[in-house]
Amino acid sequence: MNGKIKTLADIRRVVAFGDSVTFGLSASSPDRCWASLTAQMLEKWKGGPIELINKGVNASILCRETPAYEFAANPCGLERLEGDVISQEPDLVLIAYGLNDSRGGTSPLVFRRDYQKMIDQIRAKLNPAIVCLNLYYMHREFYKDCEHWDKSDYQLTEEYNLVIRQLAEQNGLWYADVYAAQQGVDWLVCPDHCHPNDLGHQLIANRVFETIIRHCPPAQI
Repeated sequence: MNGKIKTLADIRRVVAFGDSVTFGLSASSPDRCWASLTAQMLEKWKGGPIELINKGVNASILCRETPAYEFAANPCGLERLEGDVISQEPDLVLIAYGLNDSRGGTSPLVFRRDYQKMIDQIRAKLNPAIVCLNLYYMHREFYKDCEHWDKSDYQLTEEYNLVIRQLAEQNGLWYADVYAAQQGVDWLVCPDHCHPNDLGHQLIANRVFETIIRHCPPAQI
């Protein structure tokens, strides 16, 4: 069972945990970030307030054991997990890690190991529902035009997505396939070739909301 929530009425506090896209770097305003949009949709169908704690950090990676660690925002995801997620005592955690790790040269094996550590550490102290987002879609150009962050490609992206899906299934978590919602649609990405625009954020939010609502219905419809 994925956490203690049974209906949307049980969701009071949500933590979004990830990188610059989670933070909303490319959204035109904070309320158009995918995490904010997801919370807004949940509030609408819950019929009550939900506290969103956005712990997205620009240039964040999950794993310390990666060639790009010194060029990333530190502490990394695992290192800030206690303060940014566990101590907040959320009912629902939205995890969006993988894109920067893949670009920074983290091997899929190390990523799998540390992602499982993250799940284990959360569950050792809390019992929230957890949603695992796979990687966001990026333009091909950006994979090779950014020093220290040029180690990924579409094939490695698919490998990472498989790792996240397998971990979600093995741990009974909810898997949000946001990559499928964006894949190949280049006009959902900003001119920097990396970050989603407002429409891209909306599609990500739609997929995350859909994933939650398939497992966690409103108290009344």
